[in-house]
Amino acid sequence: MEVILLEDHPHLGQRGDVVNVTKGYARNYLFPKKLAILSSPSGRATFEAEEQFHKREVKKERQAAESLKEELDGIQISIGAKAGNEGKLYGSITNKDISEVLKKKGYVIDRRNMKLTKPIKDIGIYDIEISLFQDVKAYISLLVEETDG
Repeated sequence: MEVILLEDHPHLGQRGDVVNVTKGYARNYLFPKKLAILSSPSGRATFEAEEQFHKREVKKERQAAESLKEELDGIQISIGAKAGNEGKLYGSITNKDISEVLKKKGYVIDRRNMKLTKPIKDIGIYDIEISLFQDVKAYISLLVEETDG
């Protein structure tokens, strides 16, 4: 059975590819999960309409991500944490902590989009990479300070 993929699939192909799969796989997995539609004249027309809509949405998302990147690039945030001897933290600073500080500043960033090169367990300054959209990345500076008590 020929189907048109509506989403990228690691084993079948990219969005828009026409692939041949078994009827059971199409009916029981691809169609219910809205990963593919039947390759027919009406299916192709439906896909073309959805593809145009999808391209407009992706363009809007990219533009929003690029404007957010301009706002975020180079800002410095600080987080206070308890520390012991030689600047070692009691615990560590996580993506969730960074996300909460950014939220207080008005930026809603999913913690899963932040890339920490290593766990933050010391006082200091760290560069944090934030993935905003496919290849749009922003870089912020994190200052980890010692707090009292």
